[in-house]
Amino acid sequence: MIKKIGILSVAFVLFSLGLKAQKVEITPQYGYQFGANYSYYGGYIKFHDSDQYGLTFGINAADDITIEFMWAQQNSKVSGQDIILYPRETDLTDVTANQYQIGAIYMFDDDQLRPFAGVSAGWSTWNPEEEKYQSLTTFTMGVTGGLKYFFTNRIGLRLQGQLLIPINWGGFYLGSGGSGLYASGSILQLNITGGLIIGLGD
Repeated sequence: MIKKIGILSVAFVLFSLGLKAQKVEITPQYGYQFGANYSYYGGYIKFHDSDQYGLTFGINAADDITIEFMWAQQNSKVSGQDIILYPRETDLTDVTANQYQIGAIYMFDDDQLRPFAGVSAGWSTWNPEEEKYQSLTTFTMGVTGGLKYFFTNRIGLRLQGQLLIPINWGGFYLGSGGSGLYASGSILQLNITGGLIIGLGD
């Protein structure tokens, strides 16, 4: 996974350098991902809080608009409760969640301090550590808001909050053989992150 992200990062940078009139921003980020629940009749599946890390790549399409690609990873655990299978909340497995988003942000000022807001869309992957549990890929929408503060034209800080909404049409299943936990619908995932902006180009 890290290798794939590295290759994608290099390709993105090379592409960006070809846009001579555009400024490129690379932002390694670290923060906190709040937990979320899949609820269903008779129980729920819970994704626990944990830290989160990732990268955001941006190309300035205009002075106040940036096109972005974001990748983030969360290493968490899943627990569940079911009136038949697990009458009490039970830890089920560790899980690695990866988020991939493509979108745009609008910046409201042209100064050192730049508030911004944006929207995005992409996909999420959920990979349980225990092989008996099924992995899941979902279409995901995102809403972002935050601040950028630039010390120089090329170096700055980024603080943001992001709401991710994985949409799961077919349901989420954790189980083995003929039994398991099943939930369908969508969840809300909120994260708060910060990172160092590294600017390239004009």
